[in-house]
This record gives sequence, C-alpha cells and structure tokens, in this order.
Amino acid sequence: MRGAVLLLGVGILCSAVWAQRVERVSYRGWQDCYRLTNGTVEVIVVPAIARVVHYGFVGKPNVLWVNPATEGKPVKPGEWPNHGGEKAWIWPQDEWELRTGRGWPPPSATDQVPYQAEVVRGNVVRLISPLVAGYGVRLVREIWLEPTGTRVHTRTCVEKLRDGAEFAVSAWTVAQLPAPQMMLARLHPDSSLERGYKLYSERDFRSVRRAGQILLVERPSDVAVKLGCDADLLAWFRAPYLVVQRSPFVAEGLSAYKPEDHAQIFSNSDTLPYIELEFTSPLKVLKKGEQVCLEVVWELHRIPSHAQSPESLVKFLQER
Repeated sequence: MRGAVLLLGVGILCSAVWAQRVERVSYRGWQDCYRLTNGTVEVIVVPAIARVVHYGFVGKPNVLWVNPATEGKPVKPGEWPNHGGEKAWIWPQDEWELRTGRGWPPPSATDQVPYQAEVVRGNVVRLISPLVAGYGVRLVREIWLEPTGTRVHTRTCVEKLRDGAEFAVSAWTVAQLPAPQMMLARLHPDSSLERGYKLYSERDFRSVRRAGQILLVERPSDVAVKLGCDADLLAWFRAPYLVVQRSPFVAEGLSAYKPEDHAQIFSNSDTLPYIELEFTSPLKVLKKGEQVCLEVVWELHRIPSHAQSPESLVKFLQER
C-alpha cells in the first residue's frame, strides 16, 4: 500500500513538472520570444524589448496593455517607444538626470535595448540587461510559473558591476494594464500616511476611498495621475478579470522603505488608456558584486458576476 501511495505521489509530481513548458515562439511580430505555460495561464517574454508582454489564461485575452502603435516593432537607439507590458527600471526616478544627464526617458539600458536571455533550472526565463551607464549596474530578472494555478513569480535584481560613487538604488517593476473599472491596494497597518496614500501628481484620482486596510481607487479619464502607498498588494479589476500583484515587505518591515515608495499606482489619460502597478525594493548602497532584489508575485482570477461589487472585491482581498 505504501508503494502504491508513493507511486501515486510521484505521478502527481511528474504531472505538475511536465505541465510547465518554456518554448521559443514569435509573438505579434516580435521574434525569439519565450512562452511559459503550465496549462492554465501563459506568459510571453520578449527579450528584444526587455519585458513581459502577455499574461492571461490559455486561449483567453491578454490582461497586460500593449501599445498597438508599437506592436511588433524593435527598439531604436535614442528613442523611447512605450511598448507597454511589464518591465524593470531603477528607483529613485528623480535621480535619473543626476546619473545619466536626462530626467526622461528612463536610462536606455533598462528598457530600450535588447536583453540577453536564457532558460535556467528548466523553467525559469532569465533576462540580463547591458551595463546601465551612470550607475555601474545591470538588471537581472527571472520569471517563472508555479506548476499549477495562475501564479507568476518575478525576481528583479540591480547588480553592481563597477566600483564608483556610492549612492542608494532600488529595483523597480512597472506593469501596464488596460484602463480598469477599479484599482485596489492593501495597506500596511502601521503606515504613517494620513490618507493612506501620497499624491505625486497635481490632480487627484477620480475617487480614493478606504475600507479598512484596502484602498479603492478610480481613475480620471482626462489627466495622468499617480499615487504612492505603503502596500504589499496592488490589484486591477476589469470584469471578469482581477489581477493581483503582491510584493511582501522585507524582514525589516515597513521601516526598510521610505513612506509611499514600496507601492505606486499610475493612471494615464485616455489618450493612451492604461494604468501602472509598480513596486520598489528597499534602497541600498551597493558595492561591486552586491545586489538589491525585488520579488513580485502575480495572480489572475476570473470573478463571477455576483462577486464583482467593490465590497465583494474588498472582502476577496482581505481574505487573501
């Protein structure tokens, strides 16, 4: 009997492993992409534009926003096409000009050049950026799926390659999704932010209200706006799909982050109707060979019509 149970367990484990696949594909005009799937969801990584461009249930719509004007097009040196998808930058943004000589667009090696790509440990796609000028670092990203379910793991590290001026840096991920019906954030109970968030833009969101430790956020359609908050979870809802991104606080807790830095929500105007869910790691002064990393886990849920009210979404996230 014990042998039968053991064989059954091995069979279940093998099924889970075999359910995960990484294959080379073309996608919407981009070549040499990586498709990850576990039979439930699929993820497409495009090294040529240094980002993830697709996440969704197999055979169902992409929940990431991809710019139709740049779809399938390569990056061009000196230009910053907003391709959409999910990518990595270096935080803090207000030091870009000091380090690179320009405040916008982002440092070119972060998202305007192809990344080196490889598959490691059988089912993990690793992306490696060139040296980021002005910083002496590179970005190293790993993306993988769990054997079953919808969870996607991303690990983004800023790795110091050269000695030089010592200044604090942070890993920063930016996921662009289509304009939603609602956005939500789950706040740390010890956050010192009086309203639960800090506004980065001159204009405020259409509505930001609080239900316990959950912020419910509605975007305006006519202007770009941004907020920061002390949250470990950000969510996007557009019926019937709910995308949840979580980045747990490090062991030191909230004190490791500057208030409002860890989680941010940006909403563009309807000229390009998308939003961004963003996370940053703690800031760290790096020496050659050291790195600072950010872990983010994605989940995708199909919410039944009877559970799509703001109150139901709040309850759903409170129970996660």
